[in-house]
Amino acid sequence: MKLNDEQIKLLLDKFIASEEAKTWIKQRWEDHKRWKEWIDPDKLNTLSDDELKNRFLEYFNEGAGRHPFNAVYRDRIVRDIKKFREVMNFLLDESISVKKRLNEILNRDGRFHIEGIGKGLTTSILMDLDPQKYATWNNKTNMGLETLGLTPQFVRGDDWGTRYEKVMEVIRHIRDLKPEFSFLEVDHFLHIVSATEEGKEAVRALIEGKEISSEVSETMSQISKEKESMEFVMEKYLEEFIEENFEKIDFGARLELYQDEENTGRQYSTPVGNIDLLAIDKNKKEFVVIELKKGRSSDTVVGQILRYMGWVKEHLAVNDYDQYNVRGIIISKEKDDRLEYALKMLQNVNVFLYSVSFELKRVI
Repeated sequence: MKLNDEQIKLLLDKFIASEEAKTWIKQRWEDHKRWKEWIDPDKLNTLSDDELKNRFLEYFNEGAGRHPFNAVYRDRIVRDIKKFREVMNFLLDESISVKKRLNEILNRDGRFHIEGIGKGLTTSILMDLDPQKYATWNNKTNMGLETLGLTPQFVRGDDWGTRYEKVMEVIRHIRDLKPEFSFLEVDHFLHIVSATEEGKEAVRALIEGKEISSEVSETMSQISKEKESMEFVMEKYLEEFIEENFEKIDFGARLELYQDEENTGRQYSTPVGNIDLLAIDKNKKEFVVIELKKGRSSDTVVGQILRYMGWVKEHLAVNDYDQYNVRGIIISKEKDDRLEYALKMLQNVNVFLYSVSFELKRVI
């Protein structure tokens, strides 16, 4: 459902009145001043290669004040510091249209393409160049716009620059509802409404015609605590164990945790929920969605994994460069007849059982 301008303005007012937002905004502007010491076409080329590399790594590791970028690409980006400097000079050259800049950097055959520099990092740098002119475009942006019912309408054949222009058109409209905002504030607002329980509940309340409660976050947190079970807690540790030992675990195929510029493979964030573990089988060209049962009913976990698989199929498996299949794995503590019957008609979802061994040895 698409929210109208009046509803979105109510959300913006609630956002700006919150103490969390006030604290964040102050810190973000301080960070912006720090980043402007190198994200500036006049200052960039006064830096030595080592200074430029260190400035970028600091920016990358801190996530530009919003979220940490995926470290798998970090060193790869500045491996050829001369090429990276050329890319930065091109990106910051405002005599060139932003559409052309994004296409030349994000297209794999682009003249200024470096593996690891994606839309999130590219547009984050642009926003720190001028937060009154450019906005960040990453997965959280997409999720926030979808939550508000403002998803830009892309068509087949749209290049990166065209897509960014469509995203900017929508984000400018949000900013115009609160003219004192820069795109820094809008960026954080989109994160709040898409990725926090308080933000999601506020949107739901508006859709249902209810008053936005200031106690939403506290209430949701309490409900979550009351529902928490020992099995759920154990499986959260299991999730961490699987992540740390992923390459040693036999999934029946050689899998790698999927990583992109904005997310790691564990608790991979999507507009339809967080995937426990998202992996990739490069040999078979398959995405693998892995969900831990976590004490949930069979119907719930099957519905959830199919929802995630559908999202991955539509948004990740088919892109400008390649096409992958999608399959699923459910990890459960014990056999479950209902789960097995539910999956008999699904050829692309398997169940794995885990066991936990606990042993004490007397030493004294």
